Amino acid sequence: MRFYNAMPDENILVDKIFKWIVDILVVIVLAIFFIMFFCEQTKVVGNSMNMSLMNNDTVLIDSLSYKLHSPARYDVIVFSKDNNGKDTEYIKRIIGLPGDSVLISDGIIYINGKEQKGIKFDERIVNPGLAKETIKLEYNEYFVIGDNINNSEDSRSNTLSNVKIDEIKGKVWLVGWPFARIRLVK
Repeated sequence: MRFYNAMPDENILVDKIFKWIVDILVVIVLAIFFIMFFCEQTKVVGNSMNMSLMNNDTVLIDSLSYKLHSPARYDVIVFSKDNNGKDTEYIKRIIGLPGDSVLISDGIIYINGKEQKGIKFDERIVNPGLAKETIKLEYNEYFVIGDNINNSEDSRSNTLSNVKIDEIKGKVWLVGWPFARIRLVK
């Protein structure tokens, strides 16, 4: 009777090396995929998104998710606008979706006639800009605003106005630097 076979049926050394190489290749492919679609980065310039994002924060952008679904209200996005022949990147928060009506009256934001309560803007808006009259968003437009609501160039201004879907680069999902501020963006 033979209960224990001291000799393995296959070459364990070759088997372990092969599995190790395959594991490394899978990790490399996954890392490349992750970097290509989730780790585009940009730097915050200015104070228009204070306290959510600070000047010189480095943020990571998810450029894949908006290929799968539409941007949602209150998402923080990176978009690009033509500024005298040069593309300039901006980071703002979406408050108006396609088909919405946006109005700022007496320092309060109204979307589709309803006062927006509980959003990130604690103070009253001093300058409603273009939104002092009702703005009806087209099927491919978004109304964006900076979290530092009284110190932000956004959809209220003539230079930026509404953001079209093809101008959006992606959703900001992580503050990656400085080290002390690393966190998910909400």
